Amino acid sequence: MFGKSNQETKPYQEIPPADVSPALPPEPFPAPAPKPPIQIDTIIGEGTRIVGTLHCKTILRIDGIVEGDVHSENKVVVSEKGLIKGNVSAEHFTLGGELSGNAKVRGKAEILSTGKLYGDILTKTLIMDENAVFDGKCTMTKAEEEIKKEELPDLPGLKEVMDTKIP
Repeated sequence: MFGKSNQETKPYQEIPPADVSPALPPEPFPAPAPKPPIQIDTIIGEGTRIVGTLHCKTILRIDGIVEGDVHSENKVVVSEKGLIKGNVSAEHFTLGGELSGNAKVRGKAEILSTGKLYGDILTKTLIMDENAVFDGKCTMTKAEEEIKKEELPDLPGLKEVMDTKIP
């Protein structure tokens, strides 16, 4: 009819369906390895007051009051309720309370928003949260190995802290 031949023309060629298996869900990103919990071995509890020099080889948390120098081969954490009236020497230092004295930190020093540092600090890395209080001088070093007693700035009491040997 209408000038077409009796043969039917198909607008497309039929293709047999392919063997399609259902799509697999995408692989999730691997979860980051959990950080090992920080084990605090020494705690100066709230309501505790220590007078004198404190030496510690492990992680130290201070919730009370220390009137004297604090020396740690590891990390020192001062909570919001903690207070140190003396100098601090540590591998790492986190201040959430108050330090009235100088700090010598071989690694990372952090002053939280509730932290108050009234003194000088010598450190490789300094992190200060908004609203942290810092009234003193900061000396930044390039690397842990470069912190040597001879190179310490003339800060009152800092050389004595560095000369103290931990038994």
